Amino acid sequence: MKPKQPIEVRGARTHNLREVDLDLARGKLTVFCGVSGSGKTSMAIDTLHAEGQRRYIESFSAYTRQFLEQLDKPDADRIDGVPPTIAVTQQNGSRSNRTTVATTTEVADYLRLLFARAGTVHCTNCGGVVDEHSPETIAAEVATLPEGARVMVCFLREDLTADEAELALADLREAGFLRVVVGERTATVDELSAADFTDQTGGLVVVDRITAGSTESSRVQESIETALGEGHGECVVLYGEESGAVTIDGRPWARRDYRTDLHCAKCDLPAVRPEPRLLDFNSPLGACSECEGFGSVSEIDMAKVVPDDSKSLKDGAVAPWNTPAYTHELEELKALASDYNVRLDVPWNELTDAERRIVEHGVRERDFGGLDGFFQWLEKRKYKMHLRVFLSRWRSYRDCPTCGGARLRPEALAVKLGSKSLADVYSMEIRDTIAWLSDLHLDATKADIARPMLADVVPRLGYLAEVGVDYLTLGRPLRTLSTGEAQRVAMTTTLGSALVDMLYVLDEPTSGLHRTDSQRLLESIRKLRDRGNTVLVVEHDETLITGADEVVEFGPLAGTEGGDIVYHGPPSELTTTEGTLTGDWLAGRRLLGDSTNRRPTESGMLKLTGARSNNLRNITVEFPLGVFAAVTGVSGAGKSTLVQQTLYPALVEGLHKSNGKLDQPPGVYEDLLGCGQLEDVVLVDQSPVARSPRSNPVTYVKAFDPIRNVFAEQPEATLRGLTASHFSFNVEGGRCERCGGAGQIEVDMQFLADVYMTCGDCQGRRYRPEVLEVLYRGVPIDEVLDMTVYDAFRFFRGHPKLQAKLKCLLDVGLHYVRLGQPANTLSGGEAQRLKLAGYLSAKRRGRTLFILDEPSTGLHFSDVVQLVDCFDALIDVGHSVLVVEHNVPLLQAADYIIDIGPGAAGDGGRVVATGTPEQVAACEESATGRVLKVALDRQEQAIADARRQESELD
Repeated sequence: MKPKQPIEVRGARTHNLREVDLDLARGKLTVFCGVSGSGKTSMAIDTLHAEGQRRYIESFSAYTRQFLEQLDKPDADRIDGVPPTIAVTQQNGSRSNRTTVATTTEVADYLRLLFARAGTVHCTNCGGVVDEHSPETIAAEVATLPEGARVMVCFLREDLTADEAELALADLREAGFLRVVVGERTATVDELSAADFTDQTGGLVVVDRITAGSTESSRVQESIETALGEGHGECVVLYGEESGAVTIDGRPWARRDYRTDLHCAKCDLPAVRPEPRLLDFNSPLGACSECEGFGSVSEIDMAKVVPDDSKSLKDGAVAPWNTPAYTHELEELKALASDYNVRLDVPWNELTDAERRIVEHGVRERDFGGLDGFFQWLEKRKYKMHLRVFLSRWRSYRDCPTCGGARLRPEALAVKLGSKSLADVYSMEIRDTIAWLSDLHLDATKADIARPMLADVVPRLGYLAEVGVDYLTLGRPLRTLSTGEAQRVAMTTTLGSALVDMLYVLDEPTSGLHRTDSQRLLESIRKLRDRGNTVLVVEHDETLITGADEVVEFGPLAGTEGGDIVYHGPPSELTTTEGTLTGDWLAGRRLLGDSTNRRPTESGMLKLTGARSNNLRNITVEFPLGVFAAVTGVSGAGKSTLVQQTLYPALVEGLHKSNGKLDQPPGVYEDLLGCGQLEDVVLVDQSPVARSPRSNPVTYVKAFDPIRNVFAEQPEATLRGLTASHFSFNVEGGRCERCGGAGQIEVDMQFLADVYMTCGDCQGRRYRPEVLEVLYRGVPIDEVLDMTVYDAFRFFRGHPKLQAKLKCLLDVGLHYVRLGQPANTLSGGEAQRLKLAGYLSAKRRGRTLFILDEPSTGLHFSDVVQLVDCFDALIDVGHSVLVVEHNVPLLQAADYIIDIGPGAAGDGGRVVATGTPEQVAACEESATGRVLKVALDRQEQAIADARRQESELD
């Protein structure tokens, strides 16, 4: 077979790439590595993926391409051999509760179809099975009757008036029916009168009389079809039996009623025929009527309304009434307090029930609505955004009382496969779902129906297990996942596709993954390659770098000092090549963390007892203060439940800092000791900094105001009458009005993703021409926004206040980010470090505990050193740092480690090991300890080798 043409890139100049030439072999797994901002993503996403997408779009019709003619090509001399491209990036997922693991991976579609076609309908009242009959199934039951039994196939005529009875008899004669069972006798149609029909409860019209076992099956089925047709979907089968409950002509008969629609005979209630839409909680047909498919309902939470019950009403116990806009509510309460014996200077927790009722429900005769009236007034005006946001601060969510959090209406929950409803399957862990589907026992007919659905859904669930998220439940909302978990869930669609000869670009797929889980992910990626695809991974993880076919390292540094290829070859030679930072770290020539410099845990302790939310097993954990502490463990062990869902909310409540900012109450725990040692707690998670592209790093740390002031002070600006506001792209005056200062125009493609095109008026420069003519040191404002933080820090020498704000970005490793980069394009790790920079620039005072969720996301080994320096600076001024982390070099630098595990989900939830990295490494049960032991041994060996070389030189 002729070898495939390699992917050839010549003269790539996207962002900071410096005329890069690159040849990539097709059908290989290639890893791009290097320090943050060195050009990896610029080559992988903004060059190769962008070119692959552009060529795919060129295959569209002329009508479609007319919208795409202005799309820019990647900045390169030539790009050849690029196949169709699919990228899995760290884009922020949906924030809606409607988007779950099952809906994202399309598993929900197959499960709904499986339940609708192979499921069994149960009665919503008694829970019994509701049978659905057809002529074939009824005939099959008749065939099981004792041979020789007399059988009559009938249909019912009942509830007839005198006139209707006359017409019914005439119709029966005309149709050729001869006999009718009326009461306990059989009569011919000619013998009956209308009075006979109306005097009785009804008549059974006999379609055919047959003998079981001796009548042809075709005749039996044809008679049943006739009875169902005349009986409007209902028929009755009478057969002779000694124990029969019906007497006809003096003989005992047994009776069986059949219907073609779904109907519970016991309760005489109809049932709904299952279809995929009925089983969809995002459809009005299937969603619970009360919660509309969300699974939860919101209500006013008095714990948020009165966050500190030790305060009195006079001191502001009712938080919503402390705002200037609503203090009049408190004044109204004060005015009537003496008349109704409401004590204003007594703590809320000491008020009587009668006093609280007045505050909560108001006094109608005094036209005081209390809290009820206040929130009803807000409800009527929540069409205003600021009131809707204000109202949400005082709400909390609880499971829907109607569906119990199942999201579906009762008719949908009544459809079961085996013994489980669809909601039961959604609540199972993926590993348990795979086992249940594999052991599912169905009858032959339903097994044939279910086979194609199972052939699609089981492999998809298997892919979720392969990428290390089999501890998740299918019904878990995507917004509750970490960035790494959400990305691996999104990868399932990619891994589950049967596409070949594609270029897959994966952006840090190991994000949020424990080192022990990385090998499973590597095997899944190799399967993608083995199907004939080219896989390109942007990654810092050691497992993926050493397991790749080829490694390309960009560098040597970030920003303008990067953009070159410093190594391209097999991973085995990376550690022996001089000048590669990645090779130095993998070989142990660069180190982080020194066991001799660890801080003692003598500056206080937080003690959380009885934590038992989710999979936590009633554990007690001590968190040391004044040090760099890390909580680690395999994915799904319970780290986030412990730290973000239990410790942080408990601290917020303990420090009386909630003020409506907690979306959910704390997880279940018994007590939290040691809150008095802290003055504040800050959670720095990976949620987006902003949804709008108008927010950027320089505005977030308040550095853009002094930059605009610098330009407004220039003589050219003074001559033109330009003020600092003219240099803002967020307000009218100096910005380009066509694009609104965005530099890009959004085009709604309707049937495709929206397309952003460079603004034709300002050419992407955001400002009007007269504003761009104002220069500072020969540079206009738009070029300043295009500078990296590092370049801007050097450019604004002589402005110490401005440099101090930019230094906060440098300290957290964001030196490579451009000042004007839209905040909604930052990765989860970058957004988190930007938030940390914002806190640093605010100069917070008092002992504060900073809680960070995987701050090393997207960082190279060398960048982690800078992050640790930032942590050290915080700790040196009296703060404490607690991180949830998997990064091994960062864990080596920690003063104290709390390892949760030993496994995921039900196999985790307990404290496996605590102490210094060396103490955790000595624990054989700890998965983190085993990884740390390898790293620490390699570090000791590298130190010994370095000392030996020094001694040889001496």
